[in-house]
Amino acid sequence: MTRPWKVLLLTLLVPLVALAAWLAYHETRIPQNQFEVLNRMIELQKEGRYDKAVQVVQTWMNDSRRNISHDGFLYEQIAFGYIVKAYKKPATKDESVHQAELNLEKALGFFDKKKVEDIDIDLYGIGGAYEILGDLSDKDKCRFYETAKQAFERQLPMIKGDSYTAYGKTVPLEPVRGDIRKHLGGVSKKYSDAGCKVH
Repeated sequence: MTRPWKVLLLTLLVPLVALAAWLAYHETRIPQNQFEVLNRMIELQKEGRYDKAVQVVQTWMNDSRRNISHDGFLYEQIAFGYIVKAYKKPATKDESVHQAELNLEKALGFFDKKKVEDIDIDLYGIGGAYEILGDLSDKDKCRFYETAKQAFERQLPMIKGDSYTAYGKTVPLEPVRGDIRKHLGGVSKKYSDAGCKVH
């Protein structure tokens, strides 16, 4: 092989090896904290790799460095990962809805076990996710809408006072209550429109 061919081959080979090394690192890097985990999940979802996105969070939940008090939130994130997959990949919608429901049940169970000492809007997020599952589902709309209604109804009395201050920032609470009422009214209408029987 002549010297120009060797130089050309080397010029092509070095960037390819560098790219392969970067891809290997990118795929195998282990997030070091919850912030990195959630960022990685978002990256993977943008790439359309929904199962891998969920797997990143599930792997983190087995890591001893995590703060277990955030597990309910992480279950919600896994559920939302499956909800996104249900929208983007209709062929696997039923399985995605089922997996989302399983993780929402875990999030709800986690919420029920913890002692709520401050304003906590976890039920609002869980109720919203169940409402979306009702929108997605063909056969379990009523059950999902009912669970969403219950979560919103439980959440509303937990938002007490006029405002909430944390980290030097004060947030008025009436708009939060108004948003919960709006979702409660919306899911109640969907419940009725779907022909669900009132319990």
